[in-house]
Amino acid sequence: MIKEFLSREKVECIGGFTAVYADPIMAHINPTEIHKKDLFIIIKNDYTIWATIVKPEGTEQQNHQWIEIHRDDLKRRVSPIMPRTYYFEIKKGDLFGTYVISDDIISNESFSDRKSYLSALIDINWHHTRC
Repeated sequence: MIKEFLSREKVECIGGFTAVYADPIMAHINPTEIHKKDLFIIIKNDYTIWATIVKPEGTEQQNHQWIEIHRDDLKRRVSPIMPRTYYFEIKKGDLFGTYVISDDIISNESFSDRKSYLSALIDINWHHTRC
């Protein structure tokens, strides 16, 4: 899904994935609302992180608003129930919440799996190790 979206929108990036909203309180209150907060996350060539809300199929797909996310606004989250799930939290802003890095990723030599994406999001010095 992310590959098709980025291709259609002609977005330049070195990697990206779909982040599934994973707020446990919202899941119990109104589970149908959860996917309305899913994100496409991309890492651009300058190593900045950007996100846009995934719009449901059948809605207008034009005019996506991309929001830059700073690494110091990101935090790794863990679940004792699902220790191999790659969670992260956006600590503030319009996209505040907990997300899971889904299997819908762009795989390449910099990003081979969900774990490598989590490292890129959380490690403030990640881009220095890639240069």
